[in-house]
Amino acid sequence: MSHRRMLFVFFGVLLGLTLSGLDGSIVATAAPSILADLGSVRLLPWLTTSYLLAQVTTMGLFGKVGDVFGRRRMFTVAVSTFIVASVLCGAAQSMEMLIAFRVLQGFGAGGITALGMALVSDVVPAEKLGRYLGYTGIVFAITSILGPTAGGFFTDTVSWRFAFFVNIPSGLLCLFTLFFAPKSVFDRKQKIDFLGAALLGVTAASTLLAIGGTGGPVVWLSFRTLGLLGLAVVSGLAFGFRQTRAPVPLMPLRIFSQRASFLSLMANLTTGMAFGASIVYPPLFFQAVVGMDATQAGLLLGPFAFTSAFTTLMAGQLTDRFGGYKVLPFIGSLLCVTSFVLLSSISASTSALFIVLFAMVGGAGIGFVMQTLLFVVHRFTHPQDVGSATSAVMLARVLGNAMGVAVVGSVFTNALLSTVNKNLPGLPASELQGSPEKIAELSEPAQVIVKDAFASSLATGFRSVIPFMVVGVVLIALLPAKKIRERISSSVEEVPLADAFAHGG
Repeated sequence: MSHRRMLFVFFGVLLGLTLSGLDGSIVATAAPSILADLGSVRLLPWLTTSYLLAQVTTMGLFGKVGDVFGRRRMFTVAVSTFIVASVLCGAAQSMEMLIAFRVLQGFGAGGITALGMALVSDVVPAEKLGRYLGYTGIVFAITSILGPTAGGFFTDTVSWRFAFFVNIPSGLLCLFTLFFAPKSVFDRKQKIDFLGAALLGVTAASTLLAIGGTGGPVVWLSFRTLGLLGLAVVSGLAFGFRQTRAPVPLMPLRIFSQRASFLSLMANLTTGMAFGASIVYPPLFFQAVVGMDATQAGLLLGPFAFTSAFTTLMAGQLTDRFGGYKVLPFIGSLLCVTSFVLLSSISASTSALFIVLFAMVGGAGIGFVMQTLLFVVHRFTHPQDVGSATSAVMLARVLGNAMGVAVVGSVFTNALLSTVNKNLPGLPASELQGSPEKIAELSEPAQVIVKDAFASSLATGFRSVIPFMVVGVVLIALLPAKKIRERISSSVEEVPLADAFAHGG
C-alpha cells in the first residue's frame, strides 16, 4: 500500500471506531428528551444497558468471524449493521422499538470495537504499528467528551432523533474508505465455535448486569448481584473448558498462554476501571459541590481527554523509536494510583481546578498504558488470531469501564445516603440529585451539609478503586521486559503481518 492509501483507510477505521464510541454518551444526554417523547420511564435504563449487553456479547464472536472470513469484510458488515440500526433508532415510535433497535446497534458496535484495532494491524506496517495504535487511543478519550456535547446540541436545536441520524454520513464515508483496504487473511475451512460464543456472551452479560445493573444503585450482597456473579463464574469456567476442547476455539487460549499477553489483558481491565471512574464522577463534583451546570461540567473533562490523547500519542512515538513497552505502562499505572489517591483526598472546599489537575494525572497514566499494552498483545499473537486477541482486550476495557463506574457508584451512593440520613433525617436522601438546581432549593445550612456529603462520599468512592489500581501496577511490574523487547524486535524485522495480504478477504 502507498502511504497515502494507508492513511485514507486508517482514517476510515477511525471513523468507524468513533461511531461506536460516541453513541453511548450521545444517547445518555438525549435520554430526557427521548423519555418526554416516547414515555415509559421504567424502560429508560435499558437504552444504555441493551446496547452494552449486545456489544459485549458479540465482540468475541466478531473477532473470530473476522479471522475466518476476513476482517475487512466483517468490519464492513458491522458498520453497515450499525448504520441501518441507527436509521431504525431515529425512526422509532415507541420505547420498546427503540430498545430493540438499540440491541441491533449494539451488535454492530461489537463488531466495530472488536475488529477496528485488528484491521489497523492489517493496514499499518509493523514498524509503525505502535504509533498508529496510539492514534486510535485518542478516539476513546475524545468521544467521551464530544458525546455529551453532541447529544445536548442535537436535542436542543433539532431533535433527539438526529443523535442517531448523525451516524449515517460518517458510516457511509467509513464504508467508502474500506474499498481501498487490502484484502485480509481468512480461512473459511475453520468452523466457528458458536457454543463458545454463547458461553462468552453469558459470562460478559451477567458480569455487566451484576456490576452495572440497569441504571440504579448496585446492592453487592443482594441475591440478584451474587446470583449473576455466580452465573458469570460458572459460565466463564465452562467457556475456558470449551476452548480446550473445541476443534477451532472462538478465543484460543494460546492467545494468552504467553505471560506478557495475559498480564497485558488484565492490566487493560484495571486501567479501564480508571477511565470509567475518571469520566463519570468528577462532573458530579462540579455540579453538586461547585454549582456548575451540566455543560460546564462536561467541558471540564476536556483537559482529562487532552492529556489522555497526548500521552497516547507520546507513547506511540516513544515506543516506535526507543522501546519502553514495560517502562511506559508501569509509569502510567503509577500515575493512575497517584490520581486516585489525590481524588480520594477531596473535600467540599477543594477547587474545581484541583479536581481537573488530579484527573489529568490519571489521564496521562491511561494514555501510557492502554494502547502500548494492546501493541504488546498484537506482537505476541499469530496473524490468524489477531482479531480474537483484539476483541479480548477490548472486551476487558469495556468491562473494566463498567466495573469502575459501578464500584465507585455503589460506594458513593451508600456513603451519601448514610451521611445525609444521619445529618438531615427529614430530607428524602434517596431522591436527592446532584444538579445545582435541586441543591439550590434547599436551605443554606442544608446545602452546606449536602455538599459536604457529596464531596466526602465521592472521596470514599475514589478510595475504593485504589486497590484495583495497585493491582494494575503489580501486573505491569510482572511483565517480562526482556522477552517483550526480543519479540518486538523480531516482529519488526520479520513483519509477519505481511502474510495477511496474501489472501483475499
